[in-house]
Amino acid sequence: MNAVQEDRLISIKYVASRLGLSVRAVYRLIAKGDFPRPVKAGGATRFYQSDLDEYMTRLRAGR
Repeated sequence: MNAVQEDRLISIKYVASRLGLSVRAVYRLIAKGDFPRPVKAGGATRFYQSDLDEYMTRLRAGR
């Protein structure tokens, strides 16, 4: 296995599912600056898996 792993792109539906939120709620978090901005890939809205992981780590640390 390579020492540097690729950071895969994930869909907003997957992000919402992992957070237990609606897609609209994820967009609200982005608008407030609480969640990393998405990237556009082929016209689709995608997020880096590492951004989701970091966000979830921050949530755990804040409880």
